[in-house]
Amino acid sequence: MPIYEYRCQSCHLISSYFFKVAAAVAGAGVNCQHCGAAEPERIMSSFSRGRTDGDQLRDLDPRYYKMVDDTLGKAPPASDPEHYLKRMAPFSAAKSTGDPYFNE
Repeated sequence: MPIYEYRCQSCHLISSYFFKVAAAVAGAGVNCQHCGAAEPERIMSSFSRGRTDGDQLRDLDPRYYKMVDDTLGKAPPASDPEHYLKRMAPFSAAKSTGDPYFNE
């Protein structure tokens, strides 16, 4: 069900209501939720539009990719995940067995 919003003419506060479409057009029985005054004015509600990942990528500033490339170029080698992957060894090649963090 859509949400309809009404502004009270007396207290100027906004009230939100859930209505079926036909009931909202008539506006019958709508009173201000704050002061109880009758016949508040129906106002335009805000809305949102869903966007796909493709829409978001199309709207990116073309300079964004250059900024990312420049930043990655200035980053130290240790910040690259590949740096750590190259230094890792399989467990079978470990010098000692067991959990190194809980040795007593």
